[in-house]
Amino acid sequence: MDSQQDILIYIDENDKSEARAIAKTFADNNVKNRAYFNILGARLAGKYLASEGIAMSPVDNLHNIRKVLEEVDIADVILPKTHIDVRVIFDDRYIFIPKSHFELNILPHIYFIFLMAKDQSHVKFLGFVEPAAINQELQNDEYYFITKEKLQTPEKLNFYLDNAKMFTRTELSQEELQNFEESIIDMTDNDIGLLEKKILLKVLTKNQELRNKFIEFENFELISYRVANEYDLNETENTKILPSGEEKTDTIQQDEFEVFENTDDFFENLSQTEDVKSENLYNDIDGEMSPGTENNN
Repeated sequence: MDSQQDILIYIDENDKSEARAIAKTFADNNVKNRAYFNILGARLAGKYLASEGIAMSPVDNLHNIRKVLEEVDIADVILPKTHIDVRVIFDDRYIFIPKSHFELNILPHIYFIFLMAKDQSHVKFLGFVEPAAINQELQNDEYYFITKEKLQTPEKLNFYLDNAKMFTRTELSQEELQNFEESIIDMTDNDIGLLEKKILLKVLTKNQELRNKFIEFENFELISYRVANEYDLNETENTKILPSGEEKTDTIQQDEFEVFENTDDFFENLSQTEDVKSENLYNDIDGEMSPGTENNN
């Protein structure tokens, strides 16, 4: 691969702003940081595909469902005949693939591997890999790890897509859609069993209408929450009186979302997979890390 010309995809402020706006809606910092890079990776994949003349819808993806993005490490791009997931990595020695994709039966057809530049100005498209080529022996609790040698070069992507015989579309009857709408509510309320979740996620990868219904439901829930919250806030403000007799008006300040921007301390010991957790892949690490054992597999 070293003999191939590098393919660089540059990150502009719009890419960062879009990723930040979505990521900051999550309360958990680990989810925030992961979601930021998931959104960013998917946007950059869209940029690259567009530059190659490959049409796609920027909203027709599973990761656009907020609940899915919160629960699953996913950055998918769904084309008519190919389902892609994007992995943004920080060190090309450590290419990680979420186990959850296997466990939840939402494997894409291929993974794009993007190497983030240290200054986060761009990513380098290292190549792509099919799930079948992933060696599941190198793993930790949450990820499988592969080496660069397993990747197919970006120059082979157009041939792969042109000859793809897979399909990413499944039609549902109105009765089926109604049944899955109940599963959407269950998942949103964290009241869904594992089997029901697997079935729902699998169908969501195949049916655009169901994905849109999930997004519409989330938007309705968000609007309802904001309206109720603003009403409660106004009621509370109207009853607050200072000792002087003046009314007190509270100003809510939201912390600016901060993302991991320093990759210098990224885990040198990532190859010691029993010590690696998902939060370590995305969060900034203070202090020096002890060198790890090199893995030549």
